[in-house]
Amino acid sequence: MRRAIWGLALLGASPFASVAAQAPAGSRAGGHSAPPGAEYTGQAFRFDSIARGVWFATGTGAVSAESNHAIIEVGDGLLVVDAGTSPAAAWALLRELPRVSRKPVRHLVITHMHYDHAHGTQSFPAGIQVIGTEYTRTMIAEGKSVSHPTAEGNRTFTAAQIRSLSAARDTASTRDGRMALTAQRRIWEQYLLSLQTLTPIPPNVTVTERMSLFGGGREVQILFPGKAHTDGDLVVWLPKERVLVTGDLLQPNLPYMGDGYLDQWADVLDSLEAKQPAVILPGHGSAFRDLTVLRNQRDYFRHAWRQLVASKANGLTAEQAAAALDLSAYDAVYPRPASWTDAIALRQRMRMVNRVYVLLETAR
Repeated sequence: MRRAIWGLALLGASPFASVAAQAPAGSRAGGHSAPPGAEYTGQAFRFDSIARGVWFATGTGAVSAESNHAIIEVGDGLLVVDAGTSPAAAWALLRELPRVSRKPVRHLVITHMHYDHAHGTQSFPAGIQVIGTEYTRTMIAEGKSVSHPTAEGNRTFTAAQIRSLSAARDTASTRDGRMALTAQRRIWEQYLLSLQTLTPIPPNVTVTERMSLFGGGREVQILFPGKAHTDGDLVVWLPKERVLVTGDLLQPNLPYMGDGYLDQWADVLDSLEAKQPAVILPGHGSAFRDLTVLRNQRDYFRHAWRQLVASKANGLTAEQAAAALDLSAYDAVYPRPASWTDAIALRQRMRMVNRVYVLLETAR
């Protein structure tokens, strides 16, 4: 889970070919009329061509689209990885898909249960395969993706953004400034409007270890590599093209660790490195080819895990363990955002420490 801040450069330079055609006219996508919260101008997604019949979709900021998507042609249909953050964001993705392929969506893979990957499913066509782990299915079916701290925190954050932008608009000194702030606020308001229609839909196909799809000369492997970011993460692997789609299990910046298993997560990253992917499509951030990104995240997890295990064994409280934790070797790899105060940095660290302590106490 990663909250994008509208107005920042989200993509940066990309080594992949960008599809710049205009979105199709019309007000329907996936058989659905535009849902509440789906008003936007311009293009909501950028599509980078990764391989023949494979695209990487990333949000432009026109709508609140927090997670990335992989689009994969499989025979006469499409497989989409992740449903997106809201019904409106998913609707926008489906509306713009004909820019790269007019094949119908037949499969949707939900990599994990966090809201920004799982809350757009209702906008997809009825009758498609929605694929996830049993854990993901249970969490969504029981409403826990909505009540999860990431989702609750995101709603709180959104409301705060609206208040902040309203205050800034009221004191803006120029008409252009007021218009820009109004446009930014409108994106957040549209997101909250979309959430009012949210009906989380769980997977109707579950994967225990591996599922394969074949079509058009392509094999798509949908894999549960083990506990990592959550209890039930899936990755998508194209063995011929050596393209790996990772959800939040692997990304350029440190992922949310509040549901993670740092020790097992590092082992899972070892197994993914063994595949020697040519390109990795993460749930957040840009596509990348350099496996140093994977190794840095794996080593960070192991470094933190070993220290926290020792702190727990020595009787340190979670707060004391957080203060003692030395991750300075990774400061250059994962620099602290300029906007973070010491209190924010401590809160982020405490989330990881508390999670590890819960796991250690449960293992007793």
